[in-house]
Amino acid sequence: MNNNILSKILFGGLLAVSASGFAAMDTDERLEMLEKQMEEVRTETSMGTYGAKTASARAEVNGKGWNIDLDVFYWKGKVGGTEYAYSDNDPVTSLPIRGRTKNMDFSWDWGVRLGLGYNFLHDGWDALLSYTWFDNSGSDSRTGGVNDVVVPLRGSSEITENQGAQFNFAKSANSQFDLDVNLLDLGLGRSFFVSSSLSMRPHIGLRSAWIDLEQDTKYSGGTPDGSTNWGLGVNNVSVDDKCNFWGLGPRAGFDTKWHLGNGFSIFGNVAGSLLYGNFDVDHKEKYSADENARISLDANVHGFSPNVQFALGLGYDTYINNDKQHIGLGIGYENQYFWRQNQMLKIDDASPLKYERYSEDVAMQGITFNFKFDF
Repeated sequence: MNNNILSKILFGGLLAVSASGFAAMDTDERLEMLEKQMEEVRTETSMGTYGAKTASARAEVNGKGWNIDLDVFYWKGKVGGTEYAYSDNDPVTSLPIRGRTKNMDFSWDWGVRLGLGYNFLHDGWDALLSYTWFDNSGSDSRTGGVNDVVVPLRGSSEITENQGAQFNFAKSANSQFDLDVNLLDLGLGRSFFVSSSLSMRPHIGLRSAWIDLEQDTKYSGGTPDGSTNWGLGVNNVSVDDKCNFWGLGPRAGFDTKWHLGNGFSIFGNVAGSLLYGNFDVDHKEKYSADENARISLDANVHGFSPNVQFALGLGYDTYINNDKQHIGLGIGYENQYFWRQNQMLKIDDASPLKYERYSEDVAMQGITFNFKFDF
């Protein structure tokens, strides 16, 4: 009897020790797993403190860390200060004046933006260098009817002063405008989740811009009326305005992506820059009937050109080739707006000639198609 009791006690002790060992092993494994999870979500700041780590939202592929961006867009420009004439039913332009101002209506044109990016190992940072090209133009014309004339809004009426009268009206006017934009952007950013379905990428960097504006306007025709008003007859007056800008400045912004599921998302991006550079401004006029009737002014100036860029659209992301590459597609509306970009001259018909600057804005807007490839 005593031997049976002793055997039961020893067997129960062994079971207890074994259970304790298994429990201890399970606890160690759980602690090790917990430590690994804490390392994944905890970060040490540059100040030596600790906090939560934000999950990276960039495309993670088993590749080299490079990515290529290709944007093809269909945009239309808008430039302030392009008014070149208005119609009036009175050649001497006396009151009352009832007319309609004519300005540039730009066409829709294609453009392209190319980007090369790299994903750094440090803290999920990424860098992107991109180049944007867009060339847009517009043209417009106005011809006076039986009972009205065309009143010029560009150039000086004093261009015909050698004829003893001022150039105040014409039979017809036509104007052409060319907008040429080249942008170079370099940025450093980090894409991360702020919630389970919302990610953000703040970024800072530099922008360099080359923006060339040119407007050529020609007035022709019109029968002289009296001794103080001068129509051009078979001759013409041409006015050529140019404003070529190069600038450099800081750029900052943030991109947001609202993840809808199954790879689809809504994106909303905004960025701003403050460019400082040189405006190379030229104003030229000539009257075809008199080779001495010429006006040529250079009015270069340094100044600031603030700029804002925003986009809103729909995106789709997917991985291919066993997660070795990533493809991102997007389509959306984009707008780029430059304040005080048109610094062309507006002539004041005083004696001597005086001028002021238009200081008008330049904008580009339309549909942008995006393709991104991570490898």
